[in-house]
Amino acid sequence: MNNSVAIRKATESDMQTAFKLIGELGYPDLAFTEFATAYESVLKQPAMTLLVAEYNGDIVGLASISRRPQLRLAGDLITIDELVVAENVRGSGVGRAILHYIKSMSRDSAVRRLELETTRTRESYERGFYIKNGFTEANSAVMRINFANLGNTGTDDDWRTCNSR
Repeated sequence: MNNSVAIRKATESDMQTAFKLIGELGYPDLAFTEFATAYESVLKQPAMTLLVAEYNGDIVGLASISRRPQLRLAGDLITIDELVVAENVRGSGVGRAILHYIKSMSRDSAVRRLELETTRTRESYERGFYIKNGFTEANSAVMRINFANLGNTGTDDDWRTCNSR
């Protein structure tokens, strides 16, 4: 049995497994048709890369990353937008292998910064996974407007309501 992790770019044929992994990331109610549209869009975006991790012949990890220039950095930023490892193989080095691949890719392409956003209640954060893999915690706040939760009127009340969800 081969216990090595192989990282590669995702293809359309990986969509079903990617959908399952996104469910394990905490989005189990996501409709497959909406996911499929987004998945195909990500694959076509030149500024985005979708990676899968194979372990013992199965796809057990997924990462989506985006690259864009930043004025404040006078160079490019790579953001890890999603990162998930199947629950049954967590702790086996798959996540570490994905991060190593992304860090190497980032260094090789001379980006100024690699970053990700996570919540403090996620298991990976609580066990220090990102710190152990070379990340430092930034003193920042994430602000968002969730347009999917807006009502039909587009009033200020709709904006306040959607942001409280």
